[in-house]
Amino acid sequence: MDIQPVISAAIRNAVRKGIRDIRRDPNRSIRMLVELGMQFGTGAQQQRFFTGAYSLLKKQNSPYYVLVSSLIQGVDPHTLETVGINIGYNSWTEGAKTIRAYEKKQGVNVPWTLLVDVSKPLKEILDFSSLVEQGQQMGIYTYFLFIGKDTVDLDVILSVAEQHRRCAFFLLSCDDWMNHQLTDSDAPLSNMLIVPHSGKNVPPDVGNRLLQKKRIFGLNCNYNAATIDHYLSDSFLSNVVRQGYPFLFFIPTVDCDDATRERMYEKVLSLRNNGRFPLFPIELPIDIQQVDHIISNERCMLTLAADGSVCYPKGYPQVSLQQHTLEELIHLTMPRVRRHH
Repeated sequence: MDIQPVISAAIRNAVRKGIRDIRRDPNRSIRMLVELGMQFGTGAQQQRFFTGAYSLLKKQNSPYYVLVSSLIQGVDPHTLETVGINIGYNSWTEGAKTIRAYEKKQGVNVPWTLLVDVSKPLKEILDFSSLVEQGQQMGIYTYFLFIGKDTVDLDVILSVAEQHRRCAFFLLSCDDWMNHQLTDSDAPLSNMLIVPHSGKNVPPDVGNRLLQKKRIFGLNCNYNAATIDHYLSDSFLSNVVRQGYPFLFFIPTVDCDDATRERMYEKVLSLRNNGRFPLFPIELPIDIQQVDHIISNERCMLTLAADGSVCYPKGYPQVSLQQHTLEELIHLTMPRVRRHH
């Protein structure tokens, strides 16, 4: 008998109860969830995360109570359930088991997520539905999609994402035009996290409009040595919080040097640990690889262009989903397993 539907129903009921409890008594319920994580979390990395979170929550006025409460109160409950389960369970629990089993058998690392840049127009476009189906078979249930005004067939992409209801999709806008497309959309988007783009100034009214639609959303900005201090300034971060963004994704530009990236990640960790703002900052490439390190021991990341060619890691100009399956592409580009869990 297939017990997966029973497990899924039990998890969804537990998540719904957690949301109801947080609405009634935010501080106590959030602490209890973290205590459960400390009790059942496996592995040193998970224990460090939950121990650090519990330490922050000892402060009765911790901004993280405000952050979690605002998510619970402001986001459509079905969206919150779906995104939470698809990332926390389908991707980081069941998907991680599939990935580890594959790595043990095949000896090659499998990334826990795929990044796909569909913001630039190309002659050949990958079969996005096929990519997600192949990814699920290997345990990949989370996808980061970079989209902009030159994105071809955005409606098709949104439709495919909606059809794959057990997956989570981060829609990262690359320009103001796409910011408005995403905020104006009346599509359900229940398994998608909307991430508008910010220049030096936080886009006005975008956060408020997403709040009105009860979306789960964040903000992304591209940084380098010239702009890092601006994006880390109290004035910018305060403005992000004031306009209702719970998550802030920092993405290095192509010309960003390694020292600046390392500095950004140190600052991101400091912001998280100090808890000065009701805001969860993320340095996207490094944090993605940190999660991969927890799942697979080795770090790896795979970024594809709209035509299925490999953008990252560098050095594979002839490798593409036009000629290979996702499994073949992973064997060609990802590092070999050196250590086992």
